Amino acid sequence: MMLNERPKIGVEVIVVRDGKILIGKRRGTHGEGTWSPSGGHLEFGENWEDCAKRETREETGIEIKNVELFAVTNDVKEETHYVTIFMKSEYAGGEVVNLEPHKCERWEWFAWEDLPRPLFQPLETIVTQGLHPLRTSHNKLVRDQMSHIIRSHGDIPIVYHADPLEYRQRLRAKLVEEVEEYLESGETEELADILEVIHSLTALEGTPREQLQTIQKEKARERGGFSQRVILKETKPSGDNRF
Repeated sequence: MMLNERPKIGVEVIVVRDGKILIGKRRGTHGEGTWSPSGGHLEFGENWEDCAKRETREETGIEIKNVELFAVTNDVKEETHYVTIFMKSEYAGGEVVNLEPHKCERWEWFAWEDLPRPLFQPLETIVTQGLHPLRTSHNKLVRDQMSHIIRSHGDIPIVYHADPLEYRQRLRAKLVEEVEEYLESGETEELADILEVIHSLTALEGTPREQLQTIQKEKARERGGFSQRVILKETKPSGDNRF
């Protein structure tokens, strides 16, 4: 490889339909005989999403939607160096047709767990890294029965149980999340979620629900509630009679 050469930028498109992805068996000198998603070189001035749509249309004849970044690989092999941008998308319509038979032998739909071999190097890289285009990352505290609900919908939840320190941090973050959701939606259901998080926080601190309600009533007796819609504009010294 010449030292003054630069890496090439490729875009590959993982098109998802009914839990499977579309890949083709490559022809040509670069990766011949390996399996790869649709894709090609990023053109000057082109954004990633437009490149993904264009390459998929030119190679397979189908349309895609909800195109988003999935992964980026940096593959150096023999005399090639490619930075490959993987875009994930959903099938939008059209019949799969092999429009570039000189570059691809055929196109087929495969489950991610049953990909044919050998894979084109960039695809092999993300498979080796353990990435999965059909997984949805959440990384947040959820209600205790959520795993059962997810399974009932046919998906597999990946969970773990937080230690007390992380649990406290996650509860506080959950409280902020639920308050923001209520402020956005204004729905009573979100208030119930806020209350559930509050009760979990007090239980973590060893405070029973009844004690929290007692504290609430005492503060209401001493300072009142919010039912009279009083807005405090400002305060001033008691001897100041200018207003």
